[in-house]
Amino acid sequence: MIKSINSLGSKVYGALTESKPHKKLCNYFVQNPAKAIANSTIASIVAKDGIGCAFYVYQSYNNEKIPEKRRKFVTALDATNGILMIGTQIAMALLMRKINQKAFQGLFGKVFDKGGKNLKMYIEQIRADQKAEKLSPVRKFLLEQGYEGIKKQAFDTFSFFTELAAATIFAKRILVPFMATPLANKLEKWMNKHSSKSDDAKVETDNDSNPSMKGADWNDAIPAAEADGTTNLLDIYRKNHTES
Repeated sequence: MIKSINSLGSKVYGALTESKPHKKLCNYFVQNPAKAIANSTIASIVAKDGIGCAFYVYQSYNNEKIPEKRRKFVTALDATNGILMIGTQIAMALLMRKINQKAFQGLFGKVFDKGGKNLKMYIEQIRADQKAEKLSPVRKFLLEQGYEGIKKQAFDTFSFFTELAAATIFAKRILVPFMATPLANKLEKWMNKHSSKSDDAKVETDNDSNPSMKGADWNDAIPAAEADGTTNLLDIYRKNHTES
């Protein structure tokens, strides 16, 4: 049994690794590792929040332990929390991606200066190390490429942390709690408005479908039951229709 499961699993996994989407995804991670890791991290967080939102809303709406008069508000709060978490996290991550270049230049412009002062110091240090080790000097354009590689790695790391921080800290922990309660109140009013219309329509339909259950006839039957000393409402129903 275990061998059969292992064999089936290996075949499925093997087919998956050979599929075009999997190869395309692997190439994406190889070519853009920092961006791919940032996207996959935020996507996993958003997916988790989306699934959690659906479960929380369902549980709150059907949780009889919550008082009925508060149940809609709790449900609305869970719904707004989930929707805001998903929306604000994506929005803040994309916003940071737009401004990261300027932010990085503003914070680390002196480290990676355009004038080439730090690049010159970098090349001089490499040359000195090579001379001390009695190595042949590396061509300047290769050193410049290495310097640009260091700059790119620094920028990719900076972008990863800023996008993740903007999504999970600023959006999720600051913006969402600030916005959720007011929006939950509005959603609760909307739910109450529509549910009250639905309840009124249901009551009206029930009364129209059974004329004997209309307010006047039925309310008159209760005092009659008390006067006669009987509690058999079916007898009262028959008596009223016989007399009429």
